[in-house]
Amino acid sequence: MDSKDNFLESFGKFIKTIDKEYLIGISNKGVTNRAEKDLAKVSNIEYETKDEGIEFKIDDITCFISEDIQKYQCSCPSRSICKHVIMCYLYLIENQKEIFKLENSEGECKEAKEEFLKLKEFKIEDIKKEIGEKNLENIVKRVEYGINFTIKEGSIIEVNFKDEDILVKLLDDIENSICSCKSKELCTHKAEALILYKLEKGYLTFEKLKDFTVSEMLFNREEMKKAAVKLRQNIEDIFITGLSRTPVTVLDKLNSIAVICHNYELPNFEKSIRDIRAEFLLYFNKNASFTAKNLLNKLTNIYTRTTALENIEDLNKLGSLVGEFKSSYYEIPPIELCGFGAEKWKSKSGYEGITYYFLENKRKQIYTYTHALPTYYDNVKVRRNFNEAAPWELNCGVQELSKITFKLVHGKVNSRNRISSSSESKGTIIDKSYFTKLNAEKFTYDNWQQLLEKIFLNDNEKNENYNLVFLNINEFGEPNFDNVTQEFSLPIYDKENNLCKILVKFSSESKNLIRTLERLVKYKKTHLFMGRVYIDKEKLMFYPISYYDDAGEVENLTV
Repeated sequence: MDSKDNFLESFGKFIKTIDKEYLIGISNKGVTNRAEKDLAKVSNIEYETKDEGIEFKIDDITCFISEDIQKYQCSCPSRSICKHVIMCYLYLIENQKEIFKLENSEGECKEAKEEFLKLKEFKIEDIKKEIGEKNLENIVKRVEYGINFTIKEGSIIEVNFKDEDILVKLLDDIENSICSCKSKELCTHKAEALILYKLEKGYLTFEKLKDFTVSEMLFNREEMKKAAVKLRQNIEDIFITGLSRTPVTVLDKLNSIAVICHNYELPNFEKSIRDIRAEFLLYFNKNASFTAKNLLNKLTNIYTRTTALENIEDLNKLGSLVGEFKSSYYEIPPIELCGFGAEKWKSKSGYEGITYYFLENKRKQIYTYTHALPTYYDNVKVRRNFNEAAPWELNCGVQELSKITFKLVHGKVNSRNRISSSSESKGTIIDKSYFTKLNAEKFTYDNWQQLLEKIFLNDNEKNENYNLVFLNINEFGEPNFDNVTQEFSLPIYDKENNLCKILVKFSSESKNLIRTLERLVKYKKTHLFMGRVYIDKEKLMFYPISYYDDAGEVENLTV
């Protein structure tokens, strides 16, 4: 068998795998339909088989095509795939038996079908080389997040990303696959479609897919062990010295330890050390909010984690333990977000800002967007202008985010469901947000005992919003303000008369919150609140962030 025969056999198998829909994909519907009509009018088509393709003569046009569609040649002036190229492929599809001398036997049909197994053999390592590690990580996170797609397997494999108006048509030869984004290369859409196909067919597991990103993370284990030993020694020194004998110079020492953590690329440990320093600062300033128990818990926690840092082998767990200095964001499919609250805050580590809360009804997940500014520089005045424009080109002020429902396209989030203010993301307002339109059943409680069991008395992994809840309060107790401790307390009861307590320390920031709570209780304006529950001295406590009126509209208590 000479090279021409080999070519014809290979080309014939390729022609068996394509159809009109595929040709529409590599050109467009108009060009393909025109080619089909013009082909029907042509009385005679001349063609000649070459070593690497077939040359056609249609009227005064010469066209050369091969198994590699991108290598077509046509004498017409068109710079893209023209009707003549499509006519040639249509002619081959219609006359494949005569031209390629291939019978449609059951065995050969099966062989043609099995050509899709080349997609199975396409390695994830090769995808990674083509699109880059960052893009592969984004695909893994998108798959984990959940993508709305369908796969249709016929003469070609169609992967339709419904929410994103992207259609990928995979052919046996990935180089000839097409994407509605018009990219000729292996774009992220094609790569994602191929990965989804592999997952769907069972050629690949999600855990194995994750290994291609996690296994490449560069951890200097020896350096981390050195850092763990240094950290533990310093924490032991603090324990041995004792709180009452600890000199104020410990603040400088903790600053130095934080720098060590930064240099060893241990962001979670650096943050913990700065939190411990903030606790010591409260102690030396004789601040009433300082408690030895909080300091002890933080010291014990970081001491335990230094041991884990030395011994942990699982790269996923090590990544979570170490953290990252700048959170990695990835693009998610279009989503609708319903605002349901906003919280003003000020941290001990030198930042203040507002966090806006959103619920995505379909997946019943909470997302946040935070606008924060540093306050730890003496010469910097923090702007308190909350009337600036909202991000994502939304046609509203930022202060309205908690009161609207909007669609976000090309949105970017991190592993904690924090939304980036990326200029690539675009938002469109849909309507006002009402509590009655939220699918918030899993976050809403009218029984404090059930709340305790579901949030605190389980072994589920806890994210940063695990204790964010909606409380349906059955009855308010008598509000009280303690002049000695400067604390406002308000008992709240559920339908079973179980007790929970609101406790707010008086300050210039919290005085409006206290006044609003007193007014709401006095006039019985609402019984539905959103906020955080926590345990203090074995008692269930609640810190309110927002409340909802009879119509379900949100009112924020701290903004």
